[in-house]
Amino acid sequence: MQKLTIYDISKLAGVSITTVSRVLNGNDKVNPKTKEQVEAVIREHGYTPRQAARNFVQRDLFAVGLMVDDIRHTYMSELAYAVNQELEKWKLNTILCNLTDVEGGFIHQVDNLIEKRVNGVVLLGSVFERSICKIAIERRYSEVPFVTVNANFALPNVREVMQDQYQGLKDAVKYLYQKGKTRIGWIYCHQSPSDQRKNAGFLAGMKAHNLKPVYLKETIGKTLEEGKQATAALIDGFPGVEAIIYSSDMLAVGGVHLLNERKITIPDQIQIIGFNNSNYARECYPPLTTIDNHISESGRVAAQLMINMLNKQPAESIRLACGLAIRESTR
Repeated sequence: MQKLTIYDISKLAGVSITTVSRVLNGNDKVNPKTKEQVEAVIREHGYTPRQAARNFVQRDLFAVGLMVDDIRHTYMSELAYAVNQELEKWKLNTILCNLTDVEGGFIHQVDNLIEKRVNGVVLLGSVFERSICKIAIERRYSEVPFVTVNANFALPNVREVMQDQYQGLKDAVKYLYQKGKTRIGWIYCHQSPSDQRKNAGFLAGMKAHNLKPVYLKETIGKTLEEGKQATAALIDGFPGVEAIIYSSDMLAVGGVHLLNERKITIPDQIQIIGFNNSNYARECYPPLTTIDNHISESGRVAAQLMINMLNKQPAESIRLACGLAIRESTR
C-alpha cells in the first residue's frame, strides 16, 4: 500500500496541513467530524513520518516503551512489573505510558515514546487490538519493534505473547462439571477482545458437556462494583445457579462481596472461579480458585522477545497455556 505524506492526507481529507498535524499529535482542539475525516484517510491509506522512522533507525539502544490502558488494575501492574524486571537485567530503561483513550491517543503517545528515544514498544492487553493501532503499527511504525501481550496483529514487526484463555475457560468448565456442577454462570466484559476469546472458550466448554449456557451476564468494565451488580442480576434471574466463573479476579471479588452480604455461603451454596490469579484472588475471603494465566511468565517472555528483536536474534510469537489455581472458593 502507498504510504502517504502529511500533504497527501491534507488533500484527501480536504483539510489544512495544520489540522492534519493536530490530529496526528492528539490535539483535542479539532472538530470531531474533521478528526474522523482525517483518521478515515489514515486508516484507508496509511501515513509514515519519514523523519521519525529515520531517527529511530539511527539511534543506539536506550529504552523500551511500555503501554497500558490502566495501570491501576492489579493484572496490569503485575504484568508491567514483570516486564520491567526482565528488561532491567539487560540494563534497559522502561518508560511507562498509561493510555486511557486508545482510539484517540495511540499515535500521539507512540510518537512521544519515540521522541523519548525508545527503541521498541511493549503493548499490554487486548485493548490495543484495534484497527487504528494495527494500521499505525503497520504503516507509521513499520521500523519499530513491537511486542504485545494478548493483542493479535500478525505483522512483521510485531511479536505476540498470547495466553490460551480459550482453553483456560474450557478447562474451568470441565473442572466444575466433574464436581457435579451443571448450572454454571459466566460474567465477562463483552467489549474486551480478550474476554470475547474467553467467552468462546466458556461456550465451547459448556457444549462439550451438553450444558445449556443460559446463565450469562455481560459488563462494560471489570470493576468490583460491576462484579457485584452482575452477580446480583445473575442469581436473582437464575436462583438455581451452582457456580459462577468470572473473566477477571476483580469481577469475582465483587461477586464474593455480594454473596457475603446476602449470606450465601461459598463454596457450599455457590462455587466461584476468577481469572488472572492476581493478588486479589489470594487476598480475597474465601481465597479464590482462579484461572492462572501466568502473569509473571507472560511479562518475562514479552520482555525477552523484545530483547531478542533489538539484538536481531530469532524471536517467535508464543502461546502460553493457562492453568487452574484451586483454592477455598471451590473446595
